[in-house]
Amino acid sequence: MQRQSNSKLSLFLMELIVAIMFFSLAAAICVRLFASAHFLAEKTESLSNAVIWSQNVAEAFTGNKGDLEKIVSMFPGSYFMPSDSSGREGQLMLFLDENWESVDNSLSEASYEVYLDVAVKSAEEVYSDVKDYGVKLQGDAIVGKILILDVKNVTEDYSSIPQDPDRLILSNSVDAYIGKEGR
Repeated sequence: MQRQSNSKLSLFLMELIVAIMFFSLAAAICVRLFASAHFLAEKTESLSNAVIWSQNVAEAFTGNKGDLEKIVSMFPGSYFMPSDSSGREGQLMLFLDENWESVDNSLSEASYEVYLDVAVKSAEEVYSDVKDYGVKLQGDAIVGKILILDVKNVTEDYSSIPQDPDRLILSNSVDAYIGKEGR
């Protein structure tokens, strides 16, 4: 009689161990799903804010026909590095905090960076696909490349784009035809 009771008890304990293993495995999977959902939500929020900032810079670029000095005046706290004497070509850097609000020229307080690189090129080169329609463009076009970068935990100051592709949130291009007034 005692033997039968021992076998029932050991069978019950084995069932209990299997059930505990099953529930612990299910709990581990749920925790992992919640963690990845949180990470995905943060990434989506960053991308959404990056699109908004990219659109703001693109509209400023288009509205001012790529004039960097005018664009800089629209974004207080931005940093301007001209690459030529006319001020038409160069880079604009704008630093943003973790709430996507502008901070004054400070990488140490910044979580994100908006980077605009502007160059003047031949309109024929920029709009080469227009040749298919029999249109001949003369003069120049101004081209901008907008990058939104995650610069959290970056300790060194830099004056060019970091080569780490994991820091890039969004890349966008914009251009404006400036005709013969160009350079």
